Amino acid sequence: MNQRQRKFHDKVKSASGLLNLDENQIGDNEARAIAEALKVNKTLTELHLYTNRIGDAGAKAIAEALKVNKTMTLLHLQQNHIGNAGTHAIAEALKANTRLRELFLSENQIGDAGAQAIAEALKVNKTLISLTLYENFLTNDAIAELRRTGNAVCKLDFEAGKLDDQRVPSPEELALLANAASDIQQLRSSLAANEQELATKEQELQQLRSDLAAKDQELKSALEQIDVLKRHQPAFESAVDFDGHIQQVSLATLVTATNNFAAGSFLGEGAFGRVYGASLLGPPVAVAVAIKKLSTEAKQGAAEFKSELDSLSKFRHANIIAILSYAEEGDERCLVYEFMPNGSVRDRLSRKNDTPALTWSQRHRIAVDVSRGMHYVQTAFPDHALFHLDLKTDNVLLDAHFNAKVSDFGLVRAAKHLDDKSYLRTQTVQGTIAYMCPEFLEEGRMTVKTDVYAFGMILLELTTAAKPGTRLRSEVRKAVKNQTINGMLDSALKPTEAESQSLSELVTLALECLEDAPDDRPSFGRLLATLDP
Repeated sequence: MNQRQRKFHDKVKSASGLLNLDENQIGDNEARAIAEALKVNKTLTELHLYTNRIGDAGAKAIAEALKVNKTMTLLHLQQNHIGNAGTHAIAEALKANTRLRELFLSENQIGDAGAQAIAEALKVNKTLISLTLYENFLTNDAIAELRRTGNAVCKLDFEAGKLDDQRVPSPEELALLANAASDIQQLRSSLAANEQELATKEQELQQLRSDLAAKDQELKSALEQIDVLKRHQPAFESAVDFDGHIQQVSLATLVTATNNFAAGSFLGEGAFGRVYGASLLGPPVAVAVAIKKLSTEAKQGAAEFKSELDSLSKFRHANIIAILSYAEEGDERCLVYEFMPNGSVRDRLSRKNDTPALTWSQRHRIAVDVSRGMHYVQTAFPDHALFHLDLKTDNVLLDAHFNAKVSDFGLVRAAKHLDDKSYLRTQTVQGTIAYMCPEFLEEGRMTVKTDVYAFGMILLELTTAAKPGTRLRSEVRKAVKNQTINGMLDSALKPTEAESQSLSELVTLALECLEDAPDDRPSFGRLLATLDP
């Protein structure tokens, strides 16, 4: 059953009362589908099939349905192509059907043989009260036979005088009609063959779609396995392996690459300068880069520049943005990073430029990547610890495969190795307030758990897509307590049952990271083990 046949089948199957399918170019194949639906429908009382292309095959199928249908009282088959064979089948159905009261067969191709079959059926049927047969090929003898043998209650003449007015065709006209009927039958056979071929092609296409879906799933599984293998390989060069040399380039090179830092190259703006996109010549090929041009007006521009350059020259890691080169001439300072084509996590959560929503799999991977990168930052150097101090979704960037990398190390601070109980105090509190833990914001105290608090806020953003801050933390805590957290989740997420469990676990982990007391927050090592066991 093709799509068109299925449409009519379903429409009839669910119909109640009167259903009008007039002038729909319904042929025998569609009529067969309609007949199958009539066999099971228990609420349809009137079916109108006026002015269609139903022939003998379709009429036979409908006749079989009439034998079992117990509800239909009116059937309209006027202006179709029903001949004697189809009429004979309908006549046989009338002998068994006790519900049909009105039957319209006008303007078909019914001859005397069909009329004779109807006449015989009316000797048995006592419930049909109206039958129209005008504008067919009936002779006066057939008309007389119908009137003589029909049941006493059936009105044969729905439109008065039409039966008597039928013109009896001449032998020549009958011959022409016979030839026309033969041509029509050939066309019907050809159409049926074409429809069968189309149905076969549709089945083949469906099989191809099914095979493609299976291959797509195989590819997805293979990519996931590759991703797992990559993640369990050493993802970084140690401070010993990396020599710390970062190439200095001329400012003129960057001016040329950005067309003198033109608006067309502008990507965004941070606290200490603007970021531009460009392409720098290899070797071996041109490389897409992001160029941060520090503002000459920023008081701390030089300090931030030196801090970030020093920090990023110390290590390489798959989840830390890579600095490729830098330029410094007079008051002009630029840092050149690897280009991250999918922008920041914040932009993606906000659906900037109508980008597609991040999937749950992508969000979970981002959480793993950030925890791995920050664990490296805190443990790469045995003799001292590093603090990022501005960890936020704006500073987590996504590459072409949505792998996350932590960026913007302009505020990074170093201290002799601290344990979980030690802290370092600063007189200058910098960063983004929404991500600051209480002890840093209020007292300037930095611990190995300071960046963990910011990471907890990132986890809440990944699950809710909401803007960060103490209000978000409070609302999520309340929702978890009241078991209404599902109402706060990002509406773009459509998680499976397994993903819903993972979502719930991530929210719980986020709230642990956002505890007021540093001692109550997990370390990045524990976070990584939990997120990527």
